[in-house]
Amino acid sequence: MTEGSTSAVPFLPQLIGQAFNLILDELYHRLVESGYEDLRPTHCLNVFRFMDCDGTRPTTLARRAGMTPQAMSELVGYLEQRDYVRRVPDPTDGRGRIVVYADRGTRAAEISATYFADMEAGWGAIVGPDRLQDVKSALAQILGASPANGAQAPKVSAS
Repeated sequence: MTEGSTSAVPFLPQLIGQAFNLILDELYHRLVESGYEDLRPTHCLNVFRFMDCDGTRPTTLARRAGMTPQAMSELVGYLEQRDYVRRVPDPTDGRGRIVVYADRGTRAAEISATYFADMEAGWGAIVGPDRLQDVKSALAQILGASPANGAQAPKVSAS
């Protein structure tokens, strides 16, 4: 590729990465402004958003987040030490434990959910709600067609 053939518009992966970084940065600032300096966006994205209201097994959280159980255990341990979540006996299976919100975690999860709603509304105001919905639908369709998400890879002929 020659220097003159480069485009001023970044490639799609760069734009997606920059948008994701913007989301993380703004979420982190919202958490800090709300008094949750010790909380990171990864806690909201990989734990809180996958928790059920009545509690969730750590292995289920790990599966939903696409993480190893060991990595999820570290996140849950961090949150438990700071009173965002608690591990309690599973009422359906006395041998297991589930992760439930502590009061502090409930409030932090609400702040996170509000941030995401505000972010979508703001982006909709910039590009229009129909265009934003088109972007969301297109990304969902692309992800749904991915072999990593269970879609069949297209067969390539040898001819």
